[in-house]
Amino acid sequence: MDAQVVVVGLGTSGSMALWQLARRGISVLGVEQFGIGHARGSYTGDSRLFRSTVHEGTRYVPLLQRARELWRELEAETGRHLYDECGALQIGPAGSGSLKNSLECAEKYDLPYELLDADALRARYPQHRVADDDAAVLDLRAGSLYPEASVLAAVEAATSHGASVVTNTEVLDFDEEGGRLKLITSDEPITCDKVVVATGSWTMRLRPDLRGYLHVLPFALTWFMPRHPEMFTPDRFPVFIRDSDGVHLYGTPTHDSYSVKVACDPQWSAIADPDEIPAFERNELRKVGEWAARYLPDLNPEPVRHSMHHDLCAPGDFPIIDIDEDSGMLLLTAFSGRGFKFAPVYGELAADMITGERNDLYDPGFALAQHAR
Repeated sequence: MDAQVVVVGLGTSGSMALWQLARRGISVLGVEQFGIGHARGSYTGDSRLFRSTVHEGTRYVPLLQRARELWRELEAETGRHLYDECGALQIGPAGSGSLKNSLECAEKYDLPYELLDADALRARYPQHRVADDDAAVLDLRAGSLYPEASVLAAVEAATSHGASVVTNTEVLDFDEEGGRLKLITSDEPITCDKVVVATGSWTMRLRPDLRGYLHVLPFALTWFMPRHPEMFTPDRFPVFIRDSDGVHLYGTPTHDSYSVKVACDPQWSAIADPDEIPAFERNELRKVGEWAARYLPDLNPEPVRHSMHHDLCAPGDFPIIDIDEDSGMLLLTAFSGRGFKFAPVYGELAADMITGERNDLYDPGFALAQHAR
């Protein structure tokens, strides 16, 4: 099998890189070790938050603005509903660093937002239990993404532009043959000029040399039943992130008419491989349930469902988007649990690097050498 470019891994970023390359007329082949939209990816879990004003800092905002444009383009191109722009609440003590950072993003880039004090927050969003010293930034260009549908949509869009896709085929190793790259797979070998490695938590199977500074981290998701589900629909309940009394929670509206996603920061240690993902213990479930019901008192504290996930993480939580000069492969990985909202713009950056085009959104922090340091 032969292609100009091969994208290995068709999840969060690989599906988007495939779409971006194919729409430019590149002869591109996508290779996925499972099926498209499979249940083991880091992106799975019903919903993902999209935010325009972010507490992580202003350097992310231009990337998010472009990502929002591309999310809408993907929706228009495929006819799939992928994004509910229902807003996002950043809740925390008034004057806290996270709220200040979100306000700085909004003001620097002239983004629409509202600043709500505790009384306004209680009046408009009674779903949340609010302390007298709490406040919130309401990000009006934010909402909830549908990750499984988005990955499928990106691959569908790519194939409509001529991309080829091979599923249930694992890439085991790389070699060189006649000045071209040769991919050794669980099926027949593939030759190509360039390769994008977007294998997420499985990256270190192909690149064990990265184990020194990257690690796989388990992430847990939980869903709870509200007593009044009509209060938690996207038109009445924005996505949220809150920091209260040392507890970090985030969540999305109901998408199935009976459950609300509320989850917390990772509570587990790093693992060597996604096959080692731990079980969700009962005491952990009870703890998250108590937090969820404390801050969203309409929720029944017993999770109606839960799941364990994983992602490849890097120091500083900055991804790797760079061409490794030694191997020639473009690494598109290590999103540290924060990648999905950026997915289409990260795919665009990868396509630009493959085709030699300049993109002013590229951040030097994405470089492999920065992570190696």
